[in-house]
Amino acid sequence: MLRAIQVVQIVDALQRKPEEYKVLSFFGEYDLWLYVPVYDERLCEKCEAHARTQVFRGTELRRPENFPYLEIKDEDLIYAKVHPHCRCELYRVVSFERYERLLNKLEKREKGE
Repeated sequence: MLRAIQVVQIVDALQRKPEEYKVLSFFGEYDLWLYVPVYDERLCEKCEAHARTQVFRGTELRRPENFPYLEIKDEDLIYAKVHPHCRCELYRVVSFERYERLLNKLEKREKGE
């Protein structure tokens, strides 16, 4: 039963992608996101733990125990919404497309092209 609930939450998160970003990768293995908390007296333990982790792969964003209410704001910004009233954000560090371009450049360099 728990697995079914997690699947529904993942599908719900994917459907919250704004229409203009449907072709962009957000939750891929090569998408890297920097977690930026709001450090003040309202910082909760879960947000503080995420801040220690700092960088998350896109696949980790899908896990409902990490980011159950995330909201994609634009192609490089996600409102983390770890809990209601959460003010923390996730910023894209590397997209799959940029990662792929970097790999291609490195391969060409190794081949001496």
